[in-house]
Amino acid sequence: MSIKKTVAIAAAAGAIAAISVPAMAFENEFHGTYGFNTTFSNFQNGGSGDFSPVGRADKEMNNYFEQRARLQYIAKASDDLKLVTHFEIDNRFGDANTDLDTDSLNFEVKHVYLDFNLGKSFNTKLGTQAYTDTIKGLFITADVPAIMTTTKLGAYTLGLGFSRFDDDGAANAGPGTGTRLGDKNKDLFIMDNTFAINKDAKVALSYYFLADYATGSTGYGAANAPSNILELAPARNAENAVLLHTFALSGESKIGPATLSGFMAMQAGHQKFMANANTTSRQFHGWAANLAAKMPIGPGTAKTAFLFTSGNNSTDASHYKGWVTSSINAYNEGGMMILTRSTANSPGSTDTYLRRNVTNIALASLGYDAKLTDKLYLNTNLGFGWTPASHRELGVGTKNSSDFIGTEINVETGYKVYSNLTLKAQAAYLMLGGLYKDTATSDPTKDPENPYTMRLLASYAF
Repeated sequence: MSIKKTVAIAAAAGAIAAISVPAMAFENEFHGTYGFNTTFSNFQNGGSGDFSPVGRADKEMNNYFEQRARLQYIAKASDDLKLVTHFEIDNRFGDANTDLDTDSLNFEVKHVYLDFNLGKSFNTKLGTQAYTDTIKGLFITADVPAIMTTTKLGAYTLGLGFSRFDDDGAANAGPGTGTRLGDKNKDLFIMDNTFAINKDAKVALSYYFLADYATGSTGYGAANAPSNILELAPARNAENAVLLHTFALSGESKIGPATLSGFMAMQAGHQKFMANANTTSRQFHGWAANLAAKMPIGPGTAKTAFLFTSGNNSTDASHYKGWVTSSINAYNEGGMMILTRSTANSPGSTDTYLRRNVTNIALASLGYDAKLTDKLYLNTNLGFGWTPASHRELGVGTKNSSDFIGTEINVETGYKVYSNLTLKAQAAYLMLGGLYKDTATSDPTKDPENPYTMRLLASYAF
């Protein structure tokens, strides 16, 4: 039986079940989004990940079409109990899933979790769900398999959670294999303490503990294919696990018409037997900081922000000074389309940035979001990027003119055709800086080609 038929049967069964229960037993909620994207770009190719401008001379333009649909069904028994399901279908025209006759279907489970309250102050979510940390998603913003609880006590909110992912031992576990589930995976423990000082100000103190025993794990400096061996992380097990502590303080306050926000975060951790072949151990000492402001001016909002995430500029194998992430994070505040990953600017499976894994970058940004009419808007952003550890881009010993990555300018305009249908156009261009001077592999006397992207989009929500 084909996947399409299976999905159709499952959908029909769900509909029959929904109308078969007593009218007062459940509330059935249906929501969804659909996005269509046409892309013209010399670095985006329909895939996802980090790209490096190094060696990119005379790069030809890609042109492709993609779509993404998300369908959400919520079975609500009461205000205190509901099951949330969220499914996703995303395809690029002409690939194996969207070719003639569309005989294959890319159908994914995005969220499935049980959401229930115990009393008026305690909430629990069990299952695969969305989670974003309190530092604007810089450590983790992802759909995670997790157990999350929220306790509200007046102005204080305590969030506690546990997530397990990258369970590499699952395929090998079983009788006689000498392997058990829970030995080779990543365990993430979450604690968010949030306090509302008043209606215009709040602060948060968070602690995240990542215990990484996964055998094939990456994410500790593996982005952008670095040539420095200090950046590489070997296969891990109980003997050389990465044990990482992240402490974060953040806040937001409205002062007159302006809103200020920011955070500071530091990391400390340990890994034994880093190099497998010897007993070298290393310590982790990463940090990150952010300060941002926005204020309504004229028909829109002016905004500015600064972000710093450390890179590993240590020459000592026993110390890693780069900002370590969960391997999936984002930074939306700068509004970038090329320099850093922004989930607001990821219209489909196209999710390629110079820093998809947002680390080892300092970013200053300015922007203005204008509401020209009730239906028409125009957003513009300007970003300047530097790298704290340039060898991670170019390799140890490679000379570069400066640590300046480049300047990005982007623009987005949209027109609301109907209340739930918006047509958009986006364009972004990155003028590479001195970091990449004379690094084109085809001709070392040339600079790499500046990355650009142009997109036409349709967005529908219900």
